[in-house]
Amino acid sequence: MKKFCVDLIDDTYSGYFSIDSLDKKEYTIKSKTGILERNFDDQWTSSSHELTSIKDAVEFLDKKINLKLKNNKGQPVDFPFQPGKIAKENQYIFDFLQDLQAMEWKVIFRALRSRRIIIKNGKEKRTGFEHFSILIKVRLKDRRNFIEVGEGSGGGGGQGPKFNQNGLTSRVKEISDNHKLAENYNVTFNEKIPVILSPGDGAILFHEILGHALEADYIYLQRSPITVSHIGRQIMPANVTVVTEDKNDSFFAGIACDDEGETPKSACLIEKGILRNIISDSFYKHLLDLKNCGHSRVEDFTCLPMPRMYALYLKPGGCDPEELIASTPYGVYAREFGEAKIYFDKNVFYFNIHDARLIEKGKRTIPLGSIMIKGDISEVLGSVEMVANDFRFDKGISYCFKNGQTLNVRVGQPTVKINNLWVTGDAND
Repeated sequence: MKKFCVDLIDDTYSGYFSIDSLDKKEYTIKSKTGILERNFDDQWTSSSHELTSIKDAVEFLDKKINLKLKNNKGQPVDFPFQPGKIAKENQYIFDFLQDLQAMEWKVIFRALRSRRIIIKNGKEKRTGFEHFSILIKVRLKDRRNFIEVGEGSGGGGGQGPKFNQNGLTSRVKEISDNHKLAENYNVTFNEKIPVILSPGDGAILFHEILGHALEADYIYLQRSPITVSHIGRQIMPANVTVVTEDKNDSFFAGIACDDEGETPKSACLIEKGILRNIISDSFYKHLLDLKNCGHSRVEDFTCLPMPRMYALYLKPGGCDPEELIASTPYGVYAREFGEAKIYFDKNVFYFNIHDARLIEKGKRTIPLGSIMIKGDISEVLGSVEMVANDFRFDKGISYCFKNGQTLNVRVGQPTVKINNLWVTGDAND
């Protein structure tokens, strides 16, 4: 592998503001500027340096650099995150939660602005990312766990946080009603059944069981059920195509390259069930003799980059979404998705669903409240039976946790029917 060096100049601002049912308020802001220097000559050498200002970065690298964020007219743009203004603009949500009569609740607002220059072998590339989000956490009576509902937006623009308050409160009300009604039923599942994932956020399942399985470090370390030998082979049904880019999505609009200054040559991971590419950075591209990289990400300049996803989209199929339900004699319709746990060494995953309904004789019937689904990773990847035509992006609050680093990610999909899943009650109830 040839010698190369990568300098990452990172300027990040983050904000956190929360209000809970006891009217307790928390507000923090963090601002960090620094440089991550990385050199490769048979082995890696890396060092990070925290700076007090962008001016220090100019002096450190001994070259002229301008990191000022500007709008389309070339004027500086402030980053709007004002707790008082946010609380006032979202009073409708707080009033709704007070009337909900839940055990407790908490509303969390977050903001992130990241600006970077990546210099690789003397060539400069610039990226930027803005994200605002809201997360509503509610603990219903007689429940130990919280249900969570949220939304977020990326793509920048300096417009500040604006949220769909009616949509958010309606979702909380629907989940709350579902859980209350579910108490009247006692449904148990004793065999593998089909689960239909609603469009949009349901793709976080594929992020977990497919996306991570395709990350080059897991493949190189033999932690993934997938190997390089699978490239060019059928690993999913022919109705599945998965890509890492969608031109209609502006969520990562300011990301021009990965954190090594690379861009993927192809956005296609799975084409009609056939594995085409692996999610890799330049280092593992060499180790695994791959044709493609451009998926190196790092949380900030104090961390080391690794192969990570930005986005994962399962492309739409040709079915009407109601066909998926009508074709299911007995199963589950899942929406409002929670966290997942993946155990590659055991080839198994667990996935929390905050809002689900039973499907009987091709119709959605009784509410199930929260459930957990689990399955054999390899088996489930081969069990995507039907893919609908109603593609949606997620609601903008998907995060990925890997090796101590947390990053925003994006997913999207249409309604999807998967067979061979075990369904149990919520593990925390």
